[in-house]
Amino acid sequence: MLDDNVCQLVESLWIESISDLNNILAVKPETITLKTIVEAEAALLEIASDSKSSSEAEKRFHSLIPHQKAFVVDLTNNRRILVDKLDLCQMLRDMVSVNELTNWNIKASVEAKCRALKCHIEPLKMIQMNNKSFVYFYSNEQVIIHQIYSVAKQTDTLNFRSTLFNQKQFFHGSKYNNFLGILSRGLLMPKVVVNNLGVVRTDIGCLGYGLYFSDSASTSLKYTTPSVTRPDRRLLCISQVALGESAKFYSYTSNLTQPPENFHSTHGVKKNDENNSKFVDDEYAIYNLDQQRLLYLVELSWIPHDNVNQSSILLPIIRDNLMNQSKSLSGELNVPLTIEDEVIQVAEQDYGLICPSSGQLIPLKGFHIRAQLVDVTAEVVLYQVYHNTSTTPIEAKYVFPLDENSSVCGFEAHINNKISKGIVKEKEQAKREYREAIEKGHGAYLMHQEQPEVFSVSVGNLPANCEVIIKITYVTELSIENNDIIFCLPAKVASWQSKQVLEMQNQTVLPSVNLEQDNSSMKSVEFSLKASVRMPYEIEKLFSPTHRLRRKITDCLAMIEFIDNVLLEKDFILSVTLKSVNLPRLLNETYVSFDTNNNNNRLANENSQACMLTFYPKFEIVNNANEYVEIIFTIDVSNSMDGKHVQQAKQLAHLFLANMKTDGRNILFNIVTFGSDNDECFPISSPNTKENIDKAKYFVLHSLDHRGNTDLFSVLRQYSLLPSSSKPSRQFILLSDGHINNLKSILILLENQSSMRHHRLFACSIGDTSNKHNLRQLANGTNGGGSTTIFDSNYRSRWKLKVLQIFEHVGQPCVTNISIDWHGTIDNQQEKFTNQAQKRIRSLFDGMFLTVYRFIRNCLKATLTATINNQEYVTTVFSNKITDTKGRILHCLTARAIIQDYENSLLHDDECENELIKR
Repeated sequence: MLDDNVCQLVESLWIESISDLNNILAVKPETITLKTIVEAEAALLEIASDSKSSSEAEKRFHSLIPHQKAFVVDLTNNRRILVDKLDLCQMLRDMVSVNELTNWNIKASVEAKCRALKCHIEPLKMIQMNNKSFVYFYSNEQVIIHQIYSVAKQTDTLNFRSTLFNQKQFFHGSKYNNFLGILSRGLLMPKVVVNNLGVVRTDIGCLGYGLYFSDSASTSLKYTTPSVTRPDRRLLCISQVALGESAKFYSYTSNLTQPPENFHSTHGVKKNDENNSKFVDDEYAIYNLDQQRLLYLVELSWIPHDNVNQSSILLPIIRDNLMNQSKSLSGELNVPLTIEDEVIQVAEQDYGLICPSSGQLIPLKGFHIRAQLVDVTAEVVLYQVYHNTSTTPIEAKYVFPLDENSSVCGFEAHINNKISKGIVKEKEQAKREYREAIEKGHGAYLMHQEQPEVFSVSVGNLPANCEVIIKITYVTELSIENNDIIFCLPAKVASWQSKQVLEMQNQTVLPSVNLEQDNSSMKSVEFSLKASVRMPYEIEKLFSPTHRLRRKITDCLAMIEFIDNVLLEKDFILSVTLKSVNLPRLLNETYVSFDTNNNNNRLANENSQACMLTFYPKFEIVNNANEYVEIIFTIDVSNSMDGKHVQQAKQLAHLFLANMKTDGRNILFNIVTFGSDNDECFPISSPNTKENIDKAKYFVLHSLDHRGNTDLFSVLRQYSLLPSSSKPSRQFILLSDGHINNLKSILILLENQSSMRHHRLFACSIGDTSNKHNLRQLANGTNGGGSTTIFDSNYRSRWKLKVLQIFEHVGQPCVTNISIDWHGTIDNQQEKFTNQAQKRIRSLFDGMFLTVYRFIRNCLKATLTATINNQEYVTTVFSNKITDTKGRILHCLTARAIIQDYENSLLHDDECENELIKR
């Protein structure tokens, strides 16, 4: 049972943190998401950098974190408040983390609140306090000690550099309401060097960007504030600090971000008669968090600042009622008897120009497709001619499918000898301008993506009895299947996707008219498809398994066209087999734009060049019958996974179990469900027999939901202490929404723990609000390799294919630590857009290929470095004259890759820095 003093401490920290937030914010704290907090922190750092957009950043911050009027201040001209706002964001982060267990319920039991802090707190008895070495600290201080607590955090103990010499126990002071975060996640480095903000406080950044400690309680007490719920009580940390070799300073050096060379820390020496130091007190600063760990928490009053005569106030405490809790759980638990593999029936319909009210196609008169394939890229131009047979102007929608590797780069509409060309605008602005144009009687067009893989174009004021020519240009990255490059053109779009797009109301002025087209008229549609093919190596085979082709092949070049010019009734697939598909290659492209009035007039820009590096490794996989593969399925059942997401995770786990095969290997597996605590299906990993798989399915089915915080660290820590009999080491398959606590500690564990260095982690993203940044960080943080797969609930028909692909990668050799040295000219003025994309390269397994893009001029070669089976390989890739092109395919795909890096927050390890880079 928790000690009464600990209960009072935890309750007071909880009440004060939530009360402070309620007083400051104009919205309930629980409505603010972690993503919003990250964006708000980035806005504050933008203000701190004195950028030209400070006023816009300030508006953005207050819109993200709405304040009560009394707390809205000018941040641009009041730099001191800027630090308080950063502290506010950190408090919000802490509250989001710890309240995952209690669902923001201030009436939750004190045991639940204490568990949420993820640390062990125990009061020292008086005899212990008298015997501890820190008693001498207080001999010359005017303080009254009420209680000293021993604090143990597993992450602090694991990460602390215990081998570094010159270790001492020092004080660290902070505001009372900051200690909820300090106990839950430990001390943090400041986000901003305080001195740069012109703030007047005793730790004004005199030793730069570090974490400050003192050997004097009165010095550290200057940074504390008394409690509101327990008047005139303050808190101080006592930490074990590994100073190592400490550099002495006698004057302020506020630009330090690390200690001087050959030193581990800095010491601002206190002024005395023998020196001319500027430091009023002794100050010590460290610049790495692994040089400190929290040992004790001191509850005290500071004379004469606090009134020590008033009696202590006891807060009301709610304790766990274990019997009621178990009854409540059993009463609320509603688990279905079975989780069947979901059968997906995908109805399909033709895509094209459609009336929203009826869903009928506007009569199509002509359809022509022109494509240009260059290695694993393609540019496709669709020309479609429609005829509005209605007697009144109407609005119609053009609906067409694109896979996730495609991007639209051009849209034109030709009506009555007029050409309307699409331009990119912010989505809501574009919709607003479209409505305004329709209301004024003008013709207007709106193209947008409301559903994944489905684009739509709204054609407003389509005149009666006239023709319209729609021209869509898009670029795409091709897939590689069984060593063949595959180009696919879809003939249908799923009807549920089309229905959702058609139901979107962009205007209410024009009518929608039912227009029908029978099958006989569809057969009369004029249709053609032609494509050119340019490959880096000799083409061995080129064919279509779906349609008859007329072909002409010359070494690396080819031309194709349809023999039967009949409208597509099924997907068109083109397969290209190369002589050397597994060799890495480099493509260069010089940008060329087209004159809208004359397609033959090409305008080249020699200063704009884009490159694509393709890497498609091939491994010889030899399975040893005596070799084991150990798979640990870890299923997130924390509170952040609401009922729908937990159910999806269980269905996905069932799909994994149903498709787990040996494939010539012996498999050991286990299931772990985790939240604040965790449960295992088996005491140790067990063979994948039918009996064990059935037990695992039953375990997943009946596992409890809503189990508090997302404490993945404890699960991985437990397995780091157990030896693995598999080779390569353990394979973790994580099913989660990515809202994970202690991410940094997990990454340190994966990197530094010797038993974890060869483990792999395959992250499966669950839910539409998942934190993909965290999941990719985890997958990239494993030295043995890993990957992140998104399981979209809208595309459950593809889940099985993705599951089988993960099983293929389990136990395979893997390429990791991939880096590229580009030999070319970078435009420094556009540095933000000249980084390679993907910037952070994932692991590669057999059958996966990697394309990396970059805006760079005169790049004739690139050096590729990678690690395979703990051996480093270096190869230089040269560009090929055959595939050096002029156009815009690579430019569009490079821009798309950069945007994806921005959207997926893959530009920096720190989420806040990611948001700042985006700006």
